[in-house]
Amino acid sequence: MATKTIELTGTLEWAKLFEGNRDNGEYDIETDGATTVDLIMDDKTLKAMKDAGIRKQAKESEGGYRVKFKRPWKDKFDREWAAGPPKVFGPDGSEWDDGELIGNGTVGVVFVDVYDTKMGKGCRLNGVQVIDHVAFEGAGGQSAGIKPRDYTKDTPKAEAPPVAAKKSPGDIPF
Repeated sequence: MATKTIELTGTLEWAKLFEGNRDNGEYDIETDGATTVDLIMDDKTLKAMKDAGIRKQAKESEGGYRVKFKRPWKDKFDREWAAGPPKVFGPDGSEWDDGELIGNGTVGVVFVDVYDTKMGKGCRLNGVQVIDHVAFEGAGGQSAGIKPRDYTKDTPKAEAPPVAAKKSPGDIPF
């Protein structure tokens, strides 16, 4: 089977889709991190995912079933189509401004590439379309210069408070 792209609709959480907020945690050092998004989906969407051959395990979560999709930042074999930032679109299909972070509770569509491997079907995050945006709120981990916007009003939100200075590892917290 050639690569097939499927669309899964649900609630987005922990969207780390841009260079400035990509996940550098548990991923292979050769990939320089990964872009990730958790999708909370209903029974019908979970069945569509399983019917496509995706072997990811879903965890029961408030509102449905949670599955994490990822895309490496760099491919081990320098294949551009297999890595880098996923395509992110707004409700009207226009390209999303990567300075506007996607908050938990955003409704969207996750585009997943499904392909054959020696061990069965593999999958890779290809893109995300935001349908109903919830602005990212919070200063922790926020990149400098990024100011979330409230799309329900014409006026921009107040700026987030400044991030507290980090303490050195030797500082005693008391």
